[in-house]
Amino acid sequence: MTEPLAEKTPQIFVYDDLHPEDGAMLQALYSRSPASVVTHLEKVKAAGSGKFMSQFYVGYGHASIGDCGVTTIFMENYSMLAAKAIQDNPLYSGQEASTRYLDFAQQPILDPYDHPASRAVLDGWMALYNGAMPKMKEALAKKHPFDPGQYKSEKVWQNAINARAFDILRGFLPIGCTTLFSWTTNLRQARERLMQMKHHPLPEIQQLARDLFKHLYEKYPNSFTGEEMGEGGRYAQRDGYAMAQAATDNFVTVKDLVRRQKLGGDAMLVVSGGKVMADKKQIDIEGLNQFERQALATRPDGTNLSRRLGAYGVYNLYFLMDFGSYRDLQRHRNGVCQVPMVDGTFGIYPWYMQRVKELLGGEDWAAFESEVERLMQAVDGLGAAGVDTNRMKNQYLYPMGTAILCHLGYSLPQMVYVAELRSMKTVHATLRPIAQEMGRILKADFPQMALYVDYDADNWSAKRGEQTIEAKVA
Repeated sequence: MTEPLAEKTPQIFVYDDLHPEDGAMLQALYSRSPASVVTHLEKVKAAGSGKFMSQFYVGYGHASIGDCGVTTIFMENYSMLAAKAIQDNPLYSGQEASTRYLDFAQQPILDPYDHPASRAVLDGWMALYNGAMPKMKEALAKKHPFDPGQYKSEKVWQNAINARAFDILRGFLPIGCTTLFSWTTNLRQARERLMQMKHHPLPEIQQLARDLFKHLYEKYPNSFTGEEMGEGGRYAQRDGYAMAQAATDNFVTVKDLVRRQKLGGDAMLVVSGGKVMADKKQIDIEGLNQFERQALATRPDGTNLSRRLGAYGVYNLYFLMDFGSYRDLQRHRNGVCQVPMVDGTFGIYPWYMQRVKELLGGEDWAAFESEVERLMQAVDGLGAAGVDTNRMKNQYLYPMGTAILCHLGYSLPQMVYVAELRSMKTVHATLRPIAQEMGRILKADFPQMALYVDYDADNWSAKRGEQTIEAKVA
């Protein structure tokens, strides 16, 4: 029964309390039955939650129905590498625990080899971290004493001191430290991502994919076939392809980038020297300057450039950064930001060692430096200690401050967004210079562009003590 023409006036309905599968089915019915959602909702209520979708999903004939059902997953006490695997997705939405606010002394650490030698390395990093933390806070408090004119309260000052101490010493937390993270996803994307992750090179992440699928299948049985995590069957060809591509799809090595992007000779010298190398062969700078001058010159602060400008191509950027700051950069969903293989090739990112030397000095610094060197060598020497190692699992044993070769493929809108957002003073000190350099590259290529990049070299800010979530006092 159709509605009388006279009653078809513009209307808006908001339903945010529906079962995800029912919400998906209600949206899908618009394409097959143009009755009001109010009419369809009565059918959902009559059939019962979830059952309504099972009556129609197969006949709908298009996987996009799963795009309309959204759920949120919370994962706790998985490694940082597991978090990166979930987040390595342009459609990722979610949050991860900050190293500034998570007490890693209380967090489990994943030992990929379950061996006394590998456990000794992990324990060594944690002892170094915990032993240096009180000394670091004391040194920072002396360098940045409380000033009532700068800080809203002494508590805010103390928060700023703590945040800075965590920023420095996070560089020595092993990547095997576990974290907490969430994922808000539609059911189709969850299905496709988990089918990729089941072939991930790391056993932890394969198991995470299977466990996630089990929970989702139990809760949303009408959105999955139940065969996604199996071997063979209808997904045999897809699984074979994913398995063959698993290593290169999930991690990029220095060797991969040097060979594929021709980063030999002078290019590697630039990158190894701490500079950002920008390959501009795939972006039409001339066209942007010719046809988009007004759009670039008149953009107000805080306004994103139109995504249509992405049609002019991409910058390919190469630079060294630490794995800790890579974690922040990778969560920007647009563009390509491949997960790097952490292998110790470039040692510890210099900023971390420089800050410890500057703040601790003397015997404390000498002992700290010696222990870092010992632990890095211990990772490389696990084979001699009887551990059957491989480069994939070794990643858990390196610290977050390990330098990695990073590759970004960014369109102009994404370059602008990251350059401005990540140059702010509240951003980690090893990521800010990269964002600032991105801003300089943009300004050189587009002199007329309105850019709002913070180029101030000093990244100490009282706001660091205000970035928290607390219950309001009544």
